[in-house]
Amino acid sequence: MEISVIVPVYNKEKYISRILGDISNQSFEDFECIIVDDGSADSSGEICDEFAAKDERFCVMHIPNGGVSHARNIGLEKASGKYITFVDADDHIEPDYLQRLYTDIALSHADIVIAGPLKVWKDNRQPVAPKIPYQGLQRMDALLPDFAEVQKTTGIYGFCWGKMMSRELLSDVRFSEWLRLAEDFEFYLRLYPKVKTIYFETSCKYYYLQEADNSSAIIDSGKIDYVAQLKINLSYRKFLQDTGYYDGDNRKNVDALVANYAFFSIFHCVREEIPERVKAVHDLLMESKVLAKAGGFFKSGILFCVRHDLGNQANVMMRTYDVLRGLKRRL
Repeated sequence: MEISVIVPVYNKEKYISRILGDISNQSFEDFECIIVDDGSADSSGEICDEFAAKDERFCVMHIPNGGVSHARNIGLEKASGKYITFVDADDHIEPDYLQRLYTDIALSHADIVIAGPLKVWKDNRQPVAPKIPYQGLQRMDALLPDFAEVQKTTGIYGFCWGKMMSRELLSDVRFSEWLRLAEDFEFYLRLYPKVKTIYFETSCKYYYLQEADNSSAIIDSGKIDYVAQLKINLSYRKFLQDTGYYDGDNRKNVDALVANYAFFSIFHCVREEIPERVKAVHDLLMESKVLAKAGGFFKSGILFCVRHDLGNQANVMMRTYDVLRGLKRRL
């Protein structure tokens, strides 16, 4: 078996038939498709079973809902292919998608292939493709000086899909199941230290549907776990430090992310819990030896309180902000 395609599914009855049809009709035929039905409450599971009944290359695993990271990990444990690729249930791929990735990785002997996606919308607005600054085989050490800037402008290093890698490379790497956002980027941050070469495929064979039903991209900002996102970006910083490229634009971009998530961890916190949250964020920053700073009086003030573990003062600042915002709305 050459390729294992892993497809996590949760309540995607509107989309799942199309992507499974896309996979079934691939010009490259030596693959298995592992569908992990993550406790869907709609007809997604039945649709997946129908495909499996018609095509022996399809395998469906029905599990209690545990989140997309858990579903992908289940798929990884089941996978037997030489190479692994992930596909999302609401996206679309062209008939030669697997063939293109397979040819790239087999001929280049790269550790991983990264393909440029095409972002599409349900309302048929103009599709958008990220401007990938590389093409063909590249050494990881040549990519690292611009890693953070490229990730900021394209997001390509963090997308779970649009990639192919050997199952051996993934032998000791799994998704962190405690994460509910940016879990794919955190996963690849733990994979990239093992990567020596990347092959960039710039032709758009993968169509990434924006704002699909149940999309993890549609999240109320007040419901985001900003402390978890701060931890991811501290790991991002450590990755660049460990590789010797925490400088220049890399440092500027990552420090800005760390400062933003440290601030929003307090800004979106339940007010009664601010002193405890300030302590938690302070400890995270001190453990990583980070002095999070930012421009602007209010944001700088909150981050000053975080750096010096001044939870009560941060609480006063946030409550004062709430009062002033309420007065402004009434004017």
